[in-house]
Amino acid sequence: MKGKKTIVIRYIIMLLIFAVLTAGLVIFFSSREPVVYSAPLKPVEITKPERRFIESAIDTTGYIEASAMIPVVPFVQGTVEEYLIEPGMDVVEDEIIAVIDKRPYELQLAQAEAQFTAVESALKRTAPLYESGAATQQDYEMVKAQHDAAKAQLELAQLQLSYADVVSPVSGTVLMAPSAKGSIASSEQPLAVVADLGDLIVNISVGEKYFSRIKSSPESLKITISSPDGAVSEAEVISVSPFIDPTSKTFKVKVGLIDPSAFTPGMFVRIHIVYDSVECSTLPVTARTAEGAVYMLASGDVAESIVFEKMASDSSYFQIPEGYENTDFVIRGQNSILSGEKVAVVSGEAL
Repeated sequence: MKGKKTIVIRYIIMLLIFAVLTAGLVIFFSSREPVVYSAPLKPVEITKPERRFIESAIDTTGYIEASAMIPVVPFVQGTVEEYLIEPGMDVVEDEIIAVIDKRPYELQLAQAEAQFTAVESALKRTAPLYESGAATQQDYEMVKAQHDAAKAQLELAQLQLSYADVVSPVSGTVLMAPSAKGSIASSEQPLAVVADLGDLIVNISVGEKYFSRIKSSPESLKITISSPDGAVSEAEVISVSPFIDPTSKTFKVKVGLIDPSAFTPGMFVRIHIVYDSVECSTLPVTARTAEGAVYMLASGDVAESIVFEKMASDSSYFQIPEGYENTDFVIRGQNSILSGEKVAVVSGEAL
C-alpha cells in the first residue's frame, strides 16, 4: 500500500513539473515579437538613354566584277608562233600579246604590191594618152578602176599583215590566257581576256521595297564592300535598274569600288548599304523583354514596364521617343521582375 502511494506521488510531481515547464514555454514564446520574412529585392542594372545615330541599312552579298572584261579576238587566222602573256600579267594598250604566222599574209601583200605596181604603170601611160585624145574615156576609166581596186587590195593586205601582231586593245591585267604557242588562232576563240583591275564593280540585287528610296536619291547612299579576308572599300552608285524583276522581286544596283586595290574579280563580298540615318535617344536592344517591353524606374526603386512604338533600330540599339532623356531604364535583370515591383539597383559586375 505504501509503495502504491509513492508511485502516485511521483506521477503527480512529474505532472506538476511538466505543467510548470509548459507554462514557462508559453510565457516565453508569447512574449517574443513575431518574425516577418521579407524576400530580398531583385537586382537590376540601369542606364539612361544615349544620343546616337541609328542607321537603316540593307545587308546583302555579291561578287566582284571588272567594269569591262575585254576579249582579245584575232582578226586573222593562223598558227600562233609567239604567245607572250600569262594570267595575272599587266599589259598596256597596243602591247603585242601574240604573233600569228605572217608568211601567208606577207605573200598576199607581195602579190598585192605587184598587182598595184602594174596597174599604176598602166594608169601612168593611159592618163597622158587620154589627155591628148589618143585614148578613149572608157579606156581611161577602166584602167583607173583597176588602179583603185589594186590600191584597195594592197591596203587590205597591209592591214591583214599588221593584224598578225595581236595587240591588247586596252591597258589592264590578263585575266584569262586560254591559248598557247602552236595553237590555231581564229575569230571564234579569244586569245586573252583583259580587264582594268582599277575599275571594279559589284552588281547588287536589292528587294523591291527599297526601289523608291534608292531610285530617288542614289547619291545619298553610304555603301561599304568587305571581303572575307578583311579588305574594305567604300563604293558609289553607278546605275540603278529602271525596272523590278517580276520573278525575283528584286532590282539591280551597280556600284563601283572607290578603293579596289585589295579586291579581284570573282571575289565574294558582303555589301552594307545605309539608306537612312537619324540622330535620336536610344537604348540597347538587350533592354527589351521577350514581349518587347522595357522597364523604367518611374518613382524611386519601383520598376514599371512600358511599350514604345517601333521606331528606327539597328542590330545594337533602338530609338525611343523624346522626353525620356533623364529616365533610368533597366538594361539587365528585366526578365525576372514584374511591373510595379521594387528592385535593387546594382552595378553590372554584381549581376
